[in-house]
Amino acid sequence: MFRPLGLSVRIDDPLWPVVRETSRVLLRRDNLHLEIPVEFKEDIESLFLEMSDYQPAKLHVPTFEISLRNDVCISQREQEGGELQMIGYIGMEEPGQNVRWVKMPTYEGWKEVVSACHELHEAGYPGCIGCGGPNSELPWDENKSRSRL
Repeated sequence: MFRPLGLSVRIDDPLWPVVRETSRVLLRRDNLHLEIPVEFKEDIESLFLEMSDYQPAKLHVPTFEISLRNDVCISQREQEGGELQMIGYIGMEEPGQNVRWVKMPTYEGWKEVVSACHELHEAGYPGCIGCGGPNSELPWDENKSRSRL
């Protein structure tokens, strides 16, 4: 089930946990909003269709907008006030300490996260216990993740 992702991130790579965690966030959290470069539009639309197939009870798929930036920002809309708070970032520019950081060139990082989403769906995530991989049920520790880099 936990084969290498693509060609660059393998299970023994320090980026493996954050790629998986970012994918799990995309699949399970509600009220997400993504800012993506235009070249990822087909990927995100395809992923949303896959989410509706694998998670028919999920009522709120993420929203997205095309950005002129060359990175991916994943934000969650707060319940009160509706403000967006960044919770994930794919790119080489270091985000705030509370943001899951996939420190890779944007194209490669995005492809790894999308590939992990497909693998997690096929494994039954998020509707199963433990199929999200090692430590998937534990709170995310961004400090630990960044210390591996």
